[in-house]
Amino acid sequence: MSATKSAEADKQSAESCAYIHSTWNEFSRTWTLPTIHALGLNEPVRFNQLKVRIRGISATSLAERLSQLEKFGVVQRTVVPESPPYAQYSLTAKGREAYQILCEFAKWTQRWGSKESSTRPSAVPE
Repeated sequence: MSATKSAEADKQSAESCAYIHSTWNEFSRTWTLPTIHALGLNEPVRFNQLKVRIRGISATSLAERLSQLEKFGVVQRTVVPESPPYAQYSLTAKGREAYQILCEFAKWTQRWGSKESSTRPSAVPE
């Protein structure tokens, strides 16, 4: 591989890693995964219903998470024009895909999470 091709591959790898890092940082914030999970169970949902579903979350934390997830394109906020008007939240296509990934990760942790010590290869062959 030429130096130019190697430099281009390194640049693409760095850009890919930066995007993964940015996304991981967003999803690893406190209350992000429980919020996505709660929305994925049944949507659309009103703010107070969502707050009840996520045990221990404050209204301030939930509002902040919903706002950030909306900016990230995972959550959609819709104002229902009734009297009085109210907002409801749902997952976008991007959010539904993230929810499916979370479900698969949950299956993986149920399958492998408690078995870590028994699945590691031993350092010394028996």
